[in-house]
Amino acid sequence: MKKTALSFLFALLTSISYGQTINTDKYLVFYEQINTSKLYQSINSTYLDYYLEGKTKFGKNDYYTKIREYSWGKTDTSYYREDNKNYYHFDSKVNSESVVLPKKIVMGQEWFEADGSWSYKVIGIDEKLETPTRKYDNLIVLECKQLQDRDKQKSKIYHLYYSKGLGMVGSMNNMQLTSYLLEVKKKTN
Repeated sequence: MKKTALSFLFALLTSISYGQTINTDKYLVFYEQINTSKLYQSINSTYLDYYLEGKTKFGKNDYYTKIREYSWGKTDTSYYREDNKNYYHFDSKVNSESVVLPKKIVMGQEWFEADGSWSYKVIGIDEKLETPTRKYDNLIVLECKQLQDRDKQKSKIYHLYYSKGLGMVGSMNNMQLTSYLLEVKKKTN
């Protein structure tokens, strides 16, 4: 009886930490960020993310358009949408959609970029991160692994930190902070 009780307690504690399902609603927010921009600090530069008004259509889906302006003058455009199960991004270079973050996650959950170039795994739920500008808690942490050499300028493995209501607030590579949210700005017309 004692052995059964201990086994049950161990199974219960294990399922609480590893089987816990977390709702990621508001960990990525597109439509509410139309009137804001986010300034990030990376190792040697800054970049500004903001969403355009309106949507862009690819196939049957409408996507919010995000612009990223780097301090050295380069600009990137990316496309995002959500449904009741996932947050998605559309890669116009390979004409495919991939999951950015499921709406319900479990520790250890894994998924892949549509073209097989990256894998993503939930390695942290309710985590903390300290940046030079702020301390965050209740974060979701994803491990991103490059499986092919498609993105040669990017690290092979890095971690993304997501905060409810803010989205991505930091990234780390080899336990070093490589980028973090400096500030959220309201757009002025």
